[in-house]
Amino acid sequence: MNTNPLAPAILAGILMTLGSGCVSHTGSVVTLEKHGDNYTLIADGEPHTIYGVGGVDNLELLARYGGNTIRTWDAEGIGALLDKAHSLDIMVVAGIWLEHERHGFDYSDPDARREQLDRVAMLVREHREHPALLAWGVGNEVELGGDFDIALQQINDAAAVVRRLDPHHPRAAIVAEIGDDKAIRIQNECPDIDFIGINAYGGMGSIPERLAAQGYTGAWAATEWGVLGHWESGSTPWGAPYEQPSAAKADFLRDVYAASIQPNLDGPCLGSFAFLWGHKQEKTETWYGLLLPTGETTERVDVLSEYWTGEAPENRAPRVDGIDMTEGNPIGLLVSETVQVEVRASDPDNDTLDTEWRVIPESTEQSMGGDFERGIEQLDVEITAEGVLTASIVMPDTPGAYRIFVTVRDGKGHAGTANLPVYVVEAESAENND
Repeated sequence: MNTNPLAPAILAGILMTLGSGCVSHTGSVVTLEKHGDNYTLIADGEPHTIYGVGGVDNLELLARYGGNTIRTWDAEGIGALLDKAHSLDIMVVAGIWLEHERHGFDYSDPDARREQLDRVAMLVREHREHPALLAWGVGNEVELGGDFDIALQQINDAAAVVRRLDPHHPRAAIVAEIGDDKAIRIQNECPDIDFIGINAYGGMGSIPERLAAQGYTGAWAATEWGVLGHWESGSTPWGAPYEQPSAAKADFLRDVYAASIQPNLDGPCLGSFAFLWGHKQEKTETWYGLLLPTGETTERVDVLSEYWTGEAPENRAPRVDGIDMTEGNPIGLLVSETVQVEVRASDPDNDTLDTEWRVIPESTEQSMGGDFERGIEQLDVEITAEGVLTASIVMPDTPGAYRIFVTVRDGKGHAGTANLPVYVVEAESAENND
């Protein structure tokens, strides 16, 4: 469906000015080959299964754990990153950021669309010759909060520009989940897209079956996945989502990989990018990061490494199964009340553990699709360790929603985390509730 009558003229005019792709090409050459129902990426003559992550931090560490691919959300300024990745035999799916309607971009404005496609052309020209380039990720969840018809048009327009300038690398459309018809519509309406990248969390385990139900027969990659999303995990009576402790995240990731990714690597699945190689504030500072802000790896990295390499890491992260409040009620704590907490944790290598406790206000951000969130500072409250795994904590003197966080480190670069949402009330309010 063409929702903008000026669109074909805009794209045709841009394509005419671009000319054809490179006459001589010195970078990587990547093709997507199909054999029956099976798809394979061939990079410089060799099959390439994506053992990947989303994110750009500490690539040396990623390589040590067996990762071979990263994806970026945009290609702006990634020259040094491509060089670094190439030095470590890591390939890159370079993102082509397309603006979102929900952020105010007006796709009915022909000048705005032309400017965006000009930017796409600039980025492709800048990076198409790099030997670390594996593919182009065209857009990221462009449809979220907007019109899917418009999103499809923009994705394929951008992909047409990419194909004209760089016929040596495939193009992926990266979308938020697959809905009832996203995959089949991309297959039918985006001829310049080679495969789809799927960002899915709680639903990743059923992606193969749901793709088949839509009639999608192309290749796909899991471009964001790894834990239950904060919109999927259930919440407290006051609306705070429950975050899985790090052991549950690792178990969930293991089960999803075994169910939907591993058995399809010899079929339509090209591989996956676990989210996030690094850390970010999104509801909490620990929800999605495979690494902590202080640099330690979590148990999910161990699970990924075992799938990627066939062997467990020599030293593994602690397992953290959750926080118990042995004295106190998280639903109605009193201001300045002292509570007793214990973390359920162990270490598979019997390493000596060190525990850090913090209290942080609940996030009030109502962001969507990974939009930027401000970090939240921990509170200056009294915390007394009463053993390796236990502590007493004095609650804040202001009513409201908070989280008790715990980080358990093994002293060897690995850690586990958990948090417990709590609600603090005035003593009078607690009496009234009784």
